[in-house]
Amino acid sequence: MSDTPERLPPDELTADREKLIAQMERDLARPRVGLLPPVAVLAMVAGLSLAWWMRSDAQYFFSSRDPIELGAEGDYHLERAVSNRYAQVHGVPTVRGWYVQENDGSFVVLGINDTSLLVKRVTFEDENRRLSDGKRPQPRQNPFFARGRLLSRADAEKYEDVFREHEQWSGAPAKWLLLAEQPPGKDFSSVAMFAFVLLFSVVNAWLFVRGLTLKRR
Repeated sequence: MSDTPERLPPDELTADREKLIAQMERDLARPRVGLLPPVAVLAMVAGLSLAWWMRSDAQYFFSSRDPIELGAEGDYHLERAVSNRYAQVHGVPTVRGWYVQENDGSFVVLGINDTSLLVKRVTFEDENRRLSDGKRPQPRQNPFFARGRLLSRADAEKYEDVFREHEQWSGAPAKWLLLAEQPPGKDFSSVAMFAFVLLFSVVNAWLFVRGLTLKRR
């Protein structure tokens, strides 16, 4: 008995080769869009988590343009306060303020006498100078009107240190922060980013389904 393997006829070899080439061509032509399911899930979860973190900015963008009236000297109505809403107030500032430097400018956070409300506003030119001891001057003490985004202390975690310092200095509680000159419907960049993150999550959900489909194939 011969150990030589049986050879296929040339015609059958050619047919098998052409069949294999055709199959390879079909595989190459097939769309390969898709991610490994675990990768797509991680990307989708990350996108949704970021969208959840940014949701308050999007909510405020579409909130009412009619400000909540918090009152004025001798007639405050902080019981009307709602976090992440447009509000306005008139009052006399505390004698002490806390200066903060941020990417979009220089600001000062002031308390309003006889309230648990702090107001963050842009600094005036005379407040930006330095005294001989290197410190900033006392903020202007004239009564002022402020209108902007109202946040509860829980929603204004970024300024927690200012809340604490104000309480230690004044002995009075601080519960609210008004970000002056921040009306709703203006921060298009935040809303655009929120929309992009949501779209990113949706695309990754589709890629997850697509990846499972390709894996089954």
